[in-house]
Amino acid sequence: MSTKKKKRDRILHFLARKSARAIFLLYVLGIFGMTPSLSQSTASDSLLFVQQINTLIDQRNYATAHIMLEDYLEQHGLKPDIIALMIQNGLNHFYRQENYELFLLKDETHAGKNSKIGRLHFPQRLLENLIEQYPNYSLAYKLMGDFYDLKLKALSNFEFAKSSDIKIYEDKIYHYYTQADQMGLRSSYISRWLGDYYYHSKQFDIAEKHYKKNLSKTAPDPISLYRLGDIYYQKKLYTQAYNYALESTKYFKDEDIYLKYDALRLSAISLRELGEFDRFLELINQCLQLIPDMQEAYLDLINYYRSPLIREKVEMLFGEMFLENSFDIKGYRAFEDYITTNNSYTFADTLFNSMLLKFENWDEVLANIYWSKGNLAYHQSLLKDADRFWEISRNYMRRYLPENHKLIKQVGEVALKK
Repeated sequence: MSTKKKKRDRILHFLARKSARAIFLLYVLGIFGMTPSLSQSTASDSLLFVQQINTLIDQRNYATAHIMLEDYLEQHGLKPDIIALMIQNGLNHFYRQENYELFLLKDETHAGKNSKIGRLHFPQRLLENLIEQYPNYSLAYKLMGDFYDLKLKALSNFEFAKSSDIKIYEDKIYHYYTQADQMGLRSSYISRWLGDYYYHSKQFDIAEKHYKKNLSKTAPDPISLYRLGDIYYQKKLYTQAYNYALESTKYFKDEDIYLKYDALRLSAISLRELGEFDRFLELINQCLQLIPDMQEAYLDLINYYRSPLIREKVEMLFGEMFLENSFDIKGYRAFEDYITTNNSYTFADTLFNSMLLKFENWDEVLANIYWSKGNLAYHQSLLKDADRFWEISRNYMRRYLPENHKLIKQVGEVALKK
């Protein structure tokens, strides 16, 4: 028996154990080296069917929508728009996936023992086949980018992910999203993703062009508005920075409270650079009211008030900041800079002693306090005290961090730098 015939028999044996829909999808993938013939369904019928599917998806009947899409493909053959809709539904609404080869969907409005289950098989292979047969079909490139974006997000949540692996996925997403964008596909997500890609590589002019594609009059993308504000701030164009950042705050949803905080703060510090200090104070205090346990707005106020004449105000703000958030390291580094610059070691001792009592059961806060106490002791040339405080800090860190964690190794680095 020839090798070719053996391979074909293995495929047929595999297909014999699959459902009719799985057989059809594998057939579409080109296993037999051919493309299904297309039936002559009318454009109006297809449009009506797509509207029906979108209604089901809006109703969160994802499995029913998927099964109907498979049925349609069985009856009418390879239809790029239908395959794309099926893959889009699967990638956006799956409740479980297996090795990115099988995506399971269910109807969320009729959940129960007898609820339907939709199964999207091999979306990557489907898209590769679609791109091969329809190389100018822009939506297929967008969906391929979405597929790799899904994998990248999962990898980014993994603490020990390698930067080289992340770079591989980023390059693939960039390739497919750029292809779709150059073909004229309008997608706010693609424009923002490409904008972020260039923004993080400091190519602000290119990033700006992509973000500006999302500034429709009806529903502008708030993140794109905020990013534009940040770009203009870095270019020292503070009026534009203020306008874009403040405009973005109108469109953030309630769950985007941290993004709204960042945009409101960017508006405030832009006003500070423009010399509009009363308005700066108004907006920066709105930041404090929006999320009291974020340190950035406190530090902005502290820097604004830093002068010998208003030291009392600065020290009050440090106290309030640590009361709201004693966990973020940047607040302690700013505090140390203030103490050493103004020789206010007595104030530091008083504040830290009160914090030690208040947070006596919080290992992370205690680790931060003793780390900072060690740094301040070092700056006063109290080297034995510094070493003792740093070791106390490390011991607290070992209670909630692995022994070889990089943060533990950073304690006492101020001495090494000197």
